[in-house]
Amino acid sequence: MTSHRSGILFSALYAIYTAILWQGKTPDKAVIKAALQNYLKNLEAWLVRWEIKLNVDKTDETLFSKKNDDYKSDEYKVKVNGTSIECKKAVKYLGVILDKQRNFQAHTNQIKEKYYKAFRVQYSLICRNSILDLNNKALIYLAHLRPILTYASPIWACTAKSNLRSIQVLENKTLRMIVNARWYHRNIDIRNALNVPSFQQVIQQLARNFYGKLPDVNNPEIDKIPVYGHNDQQNR
Repeated sequence: MTSHRSGILFSALYAIYTAILWQGKTPDKAVIKAALQNYLKNLEAWLVRWEIKLNVDKTDETLFSKKNDDYKSDEYKVKVNGTSIECKKAVKYLGVILDKQRNFQAHTNQIKEKYYKAFRVQYSLICRNSILDLNNKALIYLAHLRPILTYASPIWACTAKSNLRSIQVLENKTLRMIVNARWYHRNIDIRNALNVPSFQQVIQQLARNFYGKLPDVNNPEIDKIPVYGHNDQQNR
């Protein structure tokens, strides 16, 4: 971690993924660019020494700020191996799309796209006319389809209720097809019959488990995460 007058520069690593982060209250474009470029220069030298090749095509840059900064400006752009990195409105890290507004709408849209693709692959097994029994159909949903909906949900579950509802609709339609439900069958009755908790219940339980274990994780970066209280009267 490197401290500057207007902020701090640090990195976070997970497996083969690396995030280089700048944090400050009043970001100075020139300082940020110089600090990032200097860090990348040292990183490039280290990679060459260890004969590691960086995939520039999968290297992205973004800015999270309350200000409406111009992403097309060259003031933030840095270079990796001589290639300019475009500053984007949204980037993907560990499968989660992080957008400038931090509302995770782009990520929930990605979830639905992935779900539709997986759903089409399994359609013949879980459709209304499938000869599989209900338990096996439900198992296919729980083991193969629902993990697509809940992946990394403790991170993005703070998204707008409308985004969560759109995902819940996907689950409702799938379960109704599995049991060949009629129009008068209620979704809650279908879930109870299949013993499948709602999407909302699942992500709430995943979040409780995830954040409940965080204090026991020995990671200095996690220790820096502010403690959130339900009674905090701060704007989102």
